[in-house]
Amino acid sequence: MAANQTVSVFGRISPKYTKEGPTSQRHEVYGLSFPLGSTPAGGYFSRRSGIHTIRNSVKQLLLTERGERVMLPNFGCNLRKYLFQPLSQSIFESIKKEIQYSFENYIVGAKIVKVSVFPFGPTGPAGGNSLKVILSLGLNTNDLEIFDVEVNIS
Repeated sequence: MAANQTVSVFGRISPKYTKEGPTSQRHEVYGLSFPLGSTPAGGYFSRRSGIHTIRNSVKQLLLTERGERVMLPNFGCNLRKYLFQPLSQSIFESIKKEIQYSFENYIVGAKIVKVSVFPFGPTGPAGGNSLKVILSLGLNTNDLEIFDVEVNIS
């Protein structure tokens, strides 16, 4: 460029805070509030964040069988196949692996702290065909907040 030419800048100069980067390391994870249309103040597709969203997402993940969702065939856990099996250490490890695999692929914002599985329902030769799964979860933030999600598989 020659010394007598000038350069014109069009547009707007970005503010200082966008150049410095984020000031907080906490990232909120947002999702739909279920069931849809349940909160009139937020509208039909209201959004939630935090523990409420993660708790609903985990319940949906555990209660959905793989292949049940049309556009997400790998979404869910195959926990119903363990209903009529005796709850031994090897069955518990299989359930735990099934939950961890699905959790790592589909849940954002939380980590598994503890997995508990119990037979649920009447005991005896005709009973015992239900499982209670209790997950203790911690948020992926600096908070030390741990919460439980309880699901009955029958």
